[in-house]
Amino acid sequence: MKLGLLPTGILRSRVDLAEMVRFAADSGYQAIDVMADRPDAIELARRAGLEVGAVGNLPPLVVADPAVREANVKAAIARLDTVAGWGGRIVNLGHARVPEASDDENVEYFRLGVTPVAEHAGKLGVKLAMENYPNYGKNLAICPAMWRRLFEAVPAPSVGLTFDPSHLVFLGIDYLRALREFGSRIHYAHAKDTEIIAEGLYQHGILAGPSFGRKPVNGPGWWRYCLPGFGQVHWGAYVGALLEVGYDGILSVEHEDDLWGWRDDVEKAKRGLVVACKYLSQFLA
Repeated sequence: MKLGLLPTGILRSRVDLAEMVRFAADSGYQAIDVMADRPDAIELARRAGLEVGAVGNLPPLVVADPAVREANVKAAIARLDTVAGWGGRIVNLGHARVPEASDDENVEYFRLGVTPVAEHAGKLGVKLAMENYPNYGKNLAICPAMWRRLFEAVPAPSVGLTFDPSHLVFLGIDYLRALREFGSRIHYAHAKDTEIIAEGLYQHGILAGPSFGRKPVNGPGWWRYCLPGFGQVHWGAYVGALLEVGYDGILSVEHEDDLWGWRDDVEKAKRGLVVACKYLSQFLA
């Protein structure tokens, strides 16, 4: 298993990819995720000695309007051809659901939109990975019950998960059990932690704050995303479970820790990624 990073926040918006690639390699990372809007992204990474992780995202495929869905399917297939031509092998499906539709309707929209894209991905040898990010009500693939339904609707092996334990922590879902149950469907793995703030939970309850209880700096809430090692995830057990289910891909650090500047401080955000690399390296051979 190799350690990678996903440029986030200010590191994506303010730092050129060429600089991020150099930083990643100099800091001990072995891989980097890239967006699909840079034709030179994969070449930049490989010149620096880095593997390329996930590439994405695809256009929304969980869409109610048949004409829009058909157009997005065509665009997604074209993007897969482009990414595969660059040498990319994992593409993010993105986060999507139709908010005003029922779960049953959304699963059907998923089947209609994802099936042709998954079939094409299988022919190209590309894997489609959907992250279990709740996205505040705008994502389907957030829990084991829904994962089962989605994989039943689209059984193609090209479709799988970007598994991120941080989201399952604040949802109260056993991330190790989920990892083991869906191990064969884990196409990619994120490294992000979640701190549970007991005082915030006591004072405000699980509905505190505007974003499912996520705590902003100096604001109310009972949980926050943090760098690996600063929260509730047992990282030795997490890496061990990934190895147990046969995952031997990239473990990609997704830095969203407000205390380490991911939104507004380039140098502090970079220092946070250095800290994460040093911490996680103890669990990886």
